[in-house]
Amino acid sequence: MAGKVLITVKSSFEYYLRQDIKDHLFFFDQDVKVSLTEFRGVLIVESMKDPKDIARLLINAPIPDDVLTSVVPIIIEGSYNVLNDLLGHVRDSIDHGCKAFIVRCRLRGSSIGNDECEKAVITLVRNFGFHAVHRGDTDCAIVIEGLGNWFGIYVGPRFFVRV
Repeated sequence: MAGKVLITVKSSFEYYLRQDIKDHLFFFDQDVKVSLTEFRGVLIVESMKDPKDIARLLINAPIPDDVLTSVVPIIIEGSYNVLNDLLGHVRDSIDHGCKAFIVRCRLRGSSIGNDECEKAVITLVRNFGFHAVHRGDTDCAIVIEGLGNWFGIYVGPRFFVRV
């Protein structure tokens, strides 16, 4: 599969929404896969299509925001052991067409804390001369998702993510 999108849903809705999401994306990609993860409320959508296009379809899906809580297209993925592994990928992906970034880290099953990750990414982004915040209105986003030692990163325009 070419692209992945990590989504979070209301806990215990994973099984119900899995088929709804697959049905919604079917006409766009008949080979789309929607998989459960070991973490409650977390699904991975795999498609041969661009993950940003899949994310946009999901953001605009007729699924309430309180049920489909986040949508993150995965642009970079791999394995990590330490925070610097993640920071190196963010450093290489910072979009110079952006003015300000909202930063989110969700590292499930990791010894690295979400706050520690977010503070390190914000410091990195500010060192490049960009505005970076935990909350607020920005034109771009940096979202790091972790499942155990697997990571997925999105860096780019905010309209492709729901966080």
